[in-house]
Amino acid sequence: MVRHSGYTELLNYGRLYTIFTEGNTNGVRTHGVRIVPFVLRLAWLVVFSCVASTTFALVDVKAKGIPLHGWVLVDSNPDSPNPLLTNSTEDFKNSSQYVDLNRRSNRGYSHSVYWVLVELPERDLSQHWWLEYGYPLIDYIDVYTGSDATGWTLKGSTGDQRSWYSREVYSPVFYFNLPSDSPYVLVRLQTLGSMQYPLRLISESELPSVRGNNIFMHGLFFGALFIMIFYNMFVFVMSRELAYLYYVCLIGAITVFELAVTGFGNMYFWRSDDGWVNEHVQSITVGFCLTFVVLFTRRFLKINELNRTLDKIYIIAGLISLVLAVFGALQASQWLVSFTALWPIAVVFLIVYASVLGLLKRQSGATLFLLAWSGGLIGAVLFAGQMQGWMPSNTITVNALKWGIILNVTLLSFSLVSQIQKLKQEKEDLQQKANENYQLALIDGLTGIPNRRAFDERLFGELERSRRDKTHIALMMIDIDYFKNFNDAYGHQMGDDTLIRTALVMHGCLRRPGDMLFRYGGEEFSIILADTHEEGANNTAQRIMKEIQGLCIPHKESPFKQVTVSIGLAVAKNANIKPADFIQVADEALYKAKRSGRNTVSITNSQGTSVVNIGDYFKNTPKDTL
Repeated sequence: MVRHSGYTELLNYGRLYTIFTEGNTNGVRTHGVRIVPFVLRLAWLVVFSCVASTTFALVDVKAKGIPLHGWVLVDSNPDSPNPLLTNSTEDFKNSSQYVDLNRRSNRGYSHSVYWVLVELPERDLSQHWWLEYGYPLIDYIDVYTGSDATGWTLKGSTGDQRSWYSREVYSPVFYFNLPSDSPYVLVRLQTLGSMQYPLRLISESELPSVRGNNIFMHGLFFGALFIMIFYNMFVFVMSRELAYLYYVCLIGAITVFELAVTGFGNMYFWRSDDGWVNEHVQSITVGFCLTFVVLFTRRFLKINELNRTLDKIYIIAGLISLVLAVFGALQASQWLVSFTALWPIAVVFLIVYASVLGLLKRQSGATLFLLAWSGGLIGAVLFAGQMQGWMPSNTITVNALKWGIILNVTLLSFSLVSQIQKLKQEKEDLQQKANENYQLALIDGLTGIPNRRAFDERLFGELERSRRDKTHIALMMIDIDYFKNFNDAYGHQMGDDTLIRTALVMHGCLRRPGDMLFRYGGEEFSIILADTHEEGANNTAQRIMKEIQGLCIPHKESPFKQVTVSIGLAVAKNANIKPADFIQVADEALYKAKRSGRNTVSITNSQGTSVVNIGDYFKNTPKDTL
C-alpha cells in the first residue's frame, strides 16, 4: 500500500475546504473542520430572529396612548418667533391646516419651519402625561405649553442636532412632560431631512411598556443583523471568499444606518457627539452600503461573466456610491439627503435586473437572490416615498425598509447555506475524483501494478519506518534478461505480454500484504520488503527466478533459450540513508548479477556478510565503483 500526504485544493470557488489528505491507494482520509452543520444551525437562528422581529414589527405599538389632532402652520423664515406671541390660537387655527397627527403626516424634505398647535383632549389628570414625538431624525424640536390667557412657556428644546442630555426621557424618540393645566401644546419643528410630525399623548403608567416594546422590537431586529454579520464573517474566515466579506461590510453599513434612522445609534453609541454624526451618518452609511452591495453582487452573480456592459454599469454605480459616502462626510445639505433616499432605488433595481439575467442563464443562487433583492427594492421604494412625502407615513411605509432588510437577510441566509451545501457536494465529488486520479497516477497502465512514482513514495516511507523502528528492510531490483533482443525478435506486442505475465508471477511470489511490487521502468521491476532479513529476501528472490523460469517463455536470443531475470538485492538495518542511495546499492547488486552471467541473484556485500550496513558501505566504497 502506498502512503501519501499533502494538501489538496478541492474547490475552485470559495475554497471552503482545504483538505489534508493522509491515506493510501484504497482511499483518502480527510482531516478538516466540519463547518456545515454549525453553519446550518446558525442560519436557522438568523431566520428565527428575523421572523420574530417581523412579528413584533407588525405589532401596533401605537395602540396605547391618546391620538392627537392639530393645526400645522408653515413658515419659510427659520428665524421667525413664536406666532402665538402676536396672534391668538383662533387666528393660528384659521391660517393653518388641520391634520390628524396620529397618522404620521409628513411633508417630505423642506427648509421651512413647521409650527404644530395641538389642543389637548380630555384625559385622566390624576397622573402625569407625556407628549411623544415619534420621529427620531428631527434636527430641532421646541415645545411650548400654555394658552392665550396664561401665555406661552418653553417646556423643552431638543433634537438630534442638540445635546443628547437635553432630552427628558432616555429614549431614541422624544418625550415632553406636560403640565396638567395646559390646554394647548405648540411644537416647533425644523430639519434638513424629511419633515414629519407623529404626535400622541402617553400616560405615566403606559410610558415604560411603550418604551420597552420599542426597544425589544428593535433589539430583535438588530440582533438578527449582528448574527448575520457573525455568520458571514465565520464563513469568510473558513472560505476566504471575498463575496462573504463584502456581505459582512454591507450588513455592517446597513446596521449603522438603521441605528441612525431609528435613534438607537445616538442613544447608545454617539451620545456625546455634538450633532456631526447625526447630520452626516445617513449619507455616509448609505454610500458605503451601496458600494459594498455592488461589490457583493458582482462577486456573487459573477457579473463580468454574465454581461460585460452591465459589469461596467455596476462599476460606475459603485464609484458613485463611494463618492456619495465621501461627500456625506464633507457636507450636509438637503439635496444630498434627498439623493441619499433615491439613489438606493436605482442600485437595487440594477441588482434585480442582474438577478433576472442570472436566472435566465440558470446561474446558481439567482432565484433566491432575485427574491431577496426584490423585497429590498419594494422596501426601499416605500421607505423613500414616505421620506420624500410622496406616500403617507404609516406602519407599512415607515417599516418597509426594515421588512425588506429582514426578507433580504432571511432569503440570502438560505441562499448562502444552499451554496455551502452545493460546495460541500462539489468537495465530495472532487475529493473522490482526486482520489481516483491519484490512484491512477500511481498505477502502471500496462501491467496494472504500482509505478515508479508509487515506488518513490513507498520507499521513502519504509526507510523512515526502518530507521525509527530499527528493523531490516530489503530492496530488489529485477531486470528481464536480454529484453531488447526479445522485442527485436518477437515484436513489441509479445514483449508487452511478457511484461504482464512476469509481473503477475512476481506478484504471486509475495507472501505478505506489506510486500510491494513496482514497475520501475521498461523491463525493470522493483520490490520493497519491509521488516525482512537477508534470508527471507533471498528466498523470495529465488522463488521469483524459479517461477519465471517455470513460465517457459521462448527467447531464442538468450543463451538460456527462455525468458529469465537477474535480481540485485540490498538488505539494510536501521538505515539512515536517502532513498536514492539505497536504490544505488540495489542497482550495484543488479549489475553484479548481470556481470555474473545473468539469471542469478546477487546481494551487495561490502563487509563479508550478506546484510549490508548502509552507512559503512558508503563510507568504505569508492564512489566511482558504484
